[in-house]
Amino acid sequence: MWYQKFDTFIWGLGFTRSKEYHCVYFKLIGDRVIYLVLYVDDMFLIGNDKEIIEDLKTQLSSKFDMKDLGVSKYILGMEIKIDQTKRKLWLN
Repeated sequence: MWYQKFDTFIWGLGFTRSKEYHCVYFKLIGDRVIYLVLYVDDMFLIGNDKEIIEDLKTQLSSKFDMKDLGVSKYILGMEIKIDQTKRKLWLN
């Protein structure tokens, strides 16, 4: 039930679900992009514009009970390293 409600809501915001991975959604806004990845009851947001990420968080929190845990350091047992000045991301 929760996933159906979420899927309907996120489609209503203009997101597209990946054909290969039904837990991955994305949205293109001009040259800006945002990805949303679900894993059980966790969500990972990544994009090339902080404003669209913050807007999405606001929209999601208006519909769902959620907590912002800040910048991710790990996902699925992998360490995430980010170099914002060089615009690079590594997974270990």
